[in-house]
Amino acid sequence: MNKVSRIIATSYDLTVTASEEASRFGVRDIDIEHVLLALVLDEGPAGRALRSTGITLDAARSAVADQHREQLATLGIDAPLPGDGRIRAAFQNGHEWTDRATKLLSDSGSHGRKGDTEAVLRAALAERSGTIDDLLQRLGTTPSAVASRLDEAPDAPSSRPPADGRLSRTRTAFVPAPVDDVWAYVSDPERLPEWDMNLAHIRPDHEAWIGETRTTAPDGKQLKVRANAVQQRISRTAATEPRHVTWEMRYPDAPRANRRRIAIDIDPAPGGSRITVRFAWVRGPGPTGLMRLIAPVTRLLARPVVAIALWVQVTVLTGAISRALRDA
Repeated sequence: MNKVSRIIATSYDLTVTASEEASRFGVRDIDIEHVLLALVLDEGPAGRALRSTGITLDAARSAVADQHREQLATLGIDAPLPGDGRIRAAFQNGHEWTDRATKLLSDSGSHGRKGDTEAVLRAALAERSGTIDDLLQRLGTTPSAVASRLDEAPDAPSSRPPADGRLSRTRTAFVPAPVDDVWAYVSDPERLPEWDMNLAHIRPDHEAWIGETRTTAPDGKQLKVRANAVQQRISRTAATEPRHVTWEMRYPDAPRANRRRIAIDIDPAPGGSRITVRFAWVRGPGPTGLMRLIAPVTRLLARPVVAIALWVQVTVLTGAISRALRDA
């Protein structure tokens, strides 16, 4: 991944997670304390360094809440904090980065820095408003201690080999929940529509399940769905409790269409679990006649778009699993 792609991916990940954490406090603005919460959830060196000092998501959330209460008290305000502690999706609140939070991102990609979450954390540790220093003190540590852990942070355990083929993408994330809780969530067919945004409803059908494709986006917009893709037949093709599950979705009204496959591996990690999600489109028989002759050309032309679409699909899946388990 080149530097520009890394900065874009980092900005996207932090924006989604930080805005979700900000929404718990009933605010739209993403500030540096929300960025810190997002970094606690990072799968890379930044998250591992923070968690290795004993920082958990619950503790970090409590520290941010306490800091906000004290700031209000200095203004003579004695009132409950806004928000109900539940995560709201970004489309419900919208979000804006504050100037100092924006500066963290800017600094992390300038002057030879890599623009990844490690660089963002280093920029946060050097931020001089006192907010991060105060939060880390409340959490029983200091910027220098976190920086030392960051310098010593071990590499993440190697991921399992990625899925074969160009129509697949793999993503790994940290989830602040024990392995058994993650397994119970991702292996339950009734909960599939909660994290697979392609599904609206699901019902049992003998040894499999029938799902209805979502026709309305979470923000209320109508989605275009082909008539032969409204219904999906869902099978759990592999399940090894509590470490692995594979789901496969095919379209019975479009027998030549590609099938969706979602494989999830769950590994224990300090403070929670490490999930590896593999999303793939499994090629079906494909088109017939003239369309079969031109299919190789159209696939070649569409490759860059497909690569982006796969990244979005696996990122949305992973984010939805993380969000649900953080909001439990």
